[in-house]
Amino acid sequence: MKKSISAFIYRKTVFLSLCIAAALLTTGCSREQMNLQIAESIGTLGMYDNNEPVESPKMKAQREMQEAKESEETDVTGHLEKAARLAASYDYAAALEEIASISEDRQDDDRVISAKIEYQRLQNAMVVYNDSIPHFSVRSLVVDPERAYDDDDMAYYYNNWTLTVEEFKEILQSLYERGYVLMDIHDAVVIVENEDGTTSFALNMPSVPEGKKPMILSFVEANYYDHTKGNGFSSALVLAEDGSVQNSYTDASGKESVGAYDVVPIVDEFVEEHPDFSLRGAKGIISVTGYEGVFGYGLETGGSTIAAIADRLRETGWSIACHGYENLSMESEVDYDGLIADVEDWKEKVAPLVGDTDLLIYPYGEEVSAATAKHDYLLEQGFEFFFGIWTTADFLEVNSDYVRQTRRTLDGYDLYFYKDSLTDFFDAEEILEDDRLPFE
Repeated sequence: MKKSISAFIYRKTVFLSLCIAAALLTTGCSREQMNLQIAESIGTLGMYDNNEPVESPKMKAQREMQEAKESEETDVTGHLEKAARLAASYDYAAALEEIASISEDRQDDDRVISAKIEYQRLQNAMVVYNDSIPHFSVRSLVVDPERAYDDDDMAYYYNNWTLTVEEFKEILQSLYERGYVLMDIHDAVVIVENEDGTTSFALNMPSVPEGKKPMILSFVEANYYDHTKGNGFSSALVLAEDGSVQNSYTDASGKESVGAYDVVPIVDEFVEEHPDFSLRGAKGIISVTGYEGVFGYGLETGGSTIAAIADRLRETGWSIACHGYENLSMESEVDYDGLIADVEDWKEKVAPLVGDTDLLIYPYGEEVSAATAKHDYLLEQGFEFFFGIWTTADFLEVNSDYVRQTRRTLDGYDLYFYKDSLTDFFDAEEILEDDRLPFE
């Protein structure tokens, strides 16, 4: 079929050429004009040099050479752009690896040489951070304060234990302006091989650019419980068409929309705009329970959606932590058997959807005592990083087989009553919005 079509076009081209050539003899039309008319007739206008009706071997060779050059240039530009994105979040080692993957015959390109020199210089300028590493923890954010702080039974809870979208955005901006950068808690330790062949953890303070200060961020109980529905909160995490994780939200009039209405997409957008707020692409920790589903979906009816969102979160710099299944204090509300039942529920019902984790955020911040049967059980279950609460100070302890860190909870209550302990990070009085209820 292709052969017959080509033959037809060839015959048509020859016929038109003869007709137009005959016309040239009588009108004095130039070859350029003749080529133009032929090209218009057979649909090849602008395809070949001088609008020649067919591509000559020389023209084909020139075209292929040009296409190869353009493809090579696109490849080099792509690697340079990816390296620049990595370097923007201080991942100079990965940026240099990206530069090294450019073809050998383009390694002498001035742009490649300049990028390599610059990233090596910046990598050598990194310094070891030797101060405390704060951990800030937030719950789901209030989108509509008027609905959240109305006169229903949950108004007191929301006023005290949550932040609004705007308050959270202002906190991020202040942290960024004061030199803080998001880091992965796993970067705080290094695995050491002991003489007897066993391994253990050791403290590994991260390297950062001069003047930068690492911090941990956690978004706890990202389940989107029933009590928040209709009270001015987003209702679920969703995967948008562009692959980003966003929120679904229904406003007071009943209009539904998808956008940055809670912690995850707000942080994602902030890091996209300020990549230097993240150390090697880190975002934060997201903890989930399971008794009312995960991310706004039922465990049985929304399992595939939960899994897809969890995969995307990990791909974009987030880690997922266990928050217990029933959100019960593992120290005071359950005995040893109760702890086993709760963790088994999480492992059997939630972990298959969100993935296994070595991170455990203690419900209500109440830690299980070390060197007890409960603590030994948690270690046996693969948990290695444990997070409690200490609102007014920062604490990080690295033991041979586990790590403890405390969290500073960011909510209305703590910003109001413990504002003096937050002055290194932001001005709490300026952050808190005026339309909040009185604090008691």
